Amino acid sequence: MPSIASDLKLKPQARTVLTHMRNHDHISPMKALAVYGISRLAACIYEIRKAGYRIDAQIKSDEQGHKYTKYRLA
Repeated sequence: MPSIASDLKLKPQARTVLTHMRNHDHISPMKALAVYGISRLAACIYEIRKAGYRIDAQIKSDEQGHKYTKYRLA
């Protein structure tokens, strides 16, 4: 498991996403944009994974059939 030192190396948006997943189980692109103004969630997830965290991704569909990815810490 990554250490606190690796958390501090994350960029602020990636740190925000990681904190959200720790506190709320998962995050989606719409939630990241609406709550935090983060429009490139996948880039944050990439950075978090690079820091050593395992993140599961689940493809979902909304009511209109548009697909999106829901991320959660493994």
